[in-house]
Amino acid sequence: MSNLFPTNRDFFFPQLFDQTFDSFFSKMNHPSADIVEKENCFEVKMDIPGMKKEDIHVTFNHNILTVEANQRHEAENKDESSNFIHRERTIRSFRRQFAMNNVKSEAIECKYEDGVLNITLPKLDQETIENSHRIEIQ
Repeated sequence: MSNLFPTNRDFFFPQLFDQTFDSFFSKMNHPSADIVEKENCFEVKMDIPGMKKEDIHVTFNHNILTVEANQRHEAENKDESSNFIHRERTIRSFRRQFAMNNVKSEAIECKYEDGVLNITLPKLDQETIENSHRIEIQ
């Protein structure tokens, strides 16, 4: 946000405004995520209220977890006394990506309930990790 309006940097608390507006608008662009590492898995939780399960797409490719959603919502309100129709169209979309190493991709589980997306990414066992990265030098 701070780069949208060129200003003199020495004028009236510029860092305060930059931090306030940047943090405010960054939260509007994408949902917050919590990532917890446990002994045998990673757990990702994202708050995505108001979305349908069908609007959310989760993929895991080349050690990158991608969560994206596109939602088109149309609301129509009629006021019977004035024959006025009020329409609002909303399009919400976001895309978040997270680098996740040592994940057993074929065992990833995902659940969406009460506006919260829960993704469980099981870790590869230590033996598999060691064997998959070892290259013999000749």
